[in-house]
Amino acid sequence: MSFSLVLNSSNVVAGSNNNTYKYNFIQGSFNLPENSEISVSSVIVPYSFYNISTAYNNNFFLIAYPVGGGYSSLDINIPDGFYTISTLNSYIQQRCIAANFYLINDSGQYVYYLTINPNITYYANQFIFSKVPSILPVGWTNPGGLLLPTTSISPYINISNSGFGTYVGFKNDFYPLGYAVGYSGVNSSTAVNSNQTPVGSNVNSILMRCSIVNNRIGVISDMMDAFPINATFGSNISYTPPFQKWVKASSGNFNNMTIQFVDQNFNPIVMNDNNILITILIKK
Repeated sequence: MSFSLVLNSSNVVAGSNNNTYKYNFIQGSFNLPENSEISVSSVIVPYSFYNISTAYNNNFFLIAYPVGGGYSSLDINIPDGFYTISTLNSYIQQRCIAANFYLINDSGQYVYYLTINPNITYYANQFIFSKVPSILPVGWTNPGGLLLPTTSISPYINISNSGFGTYVGFKNDFYPLGYAVGYSGVNSSTAVNSNQTPVGSNVNSILMRCSIVNNRIGVISDMMDAFPINATFGSNISYTPPFQKWVKASSGNFNNMTIQFVDQNFNPIVMNDNNILITILIKK
């Protein structure tokens, strides 16, 4: 005898960051005899979890920009969201514009003197630091009134947040290496590659835990199934197993069961959208 159960947004557990869903058995109690089994039939989950957020503590670093005879600090506090390196670079540029840390060249292009790009060849990211001129070049404009440095030098960054460092692939330090508060700077442009493997997202795959699973040989005894992220941010992740992967269920009487979504390291996922659909099969 088998049963099919459906969970959706009505089953979300309040305060769980939309990662936990409870199914209450309508008869008040559901009996599972020995050797009962359970499996996932299908799952639809919105890809709504951020890769940069206060929850991950990976959302800030500091830019020091050459101004006059010294440096001016600009704290970059990144709003919670899902960022590629390209969109992160765009946000940094927005902050530079707001802080007047830019010039416009003779072609009408904004010049920021600090960019971050992916370096696919080395499986890394790359910060590029360019010299800020001490004299405004011919044909250029300075609409923000940036006080140009007395000597043409580049900005530097200070990564003191290991979470952000993990995301971009840089250990906590000043970059280019050798910079520090009060340092006079170097008079050449430079590019710096990641010195550790960047982790673009804390969530690499999704695992499902179930309160009535009894997987005794696993370190996590309630693990029911796992599936990859096969969608882009903002769309639906869909999973239908190619075959029914039955796992042992606990025996006894149950008033309810819970399903929880965790990442590959068993950390609960902070999900923004609970418009999920889960179909579960139980076989007595």
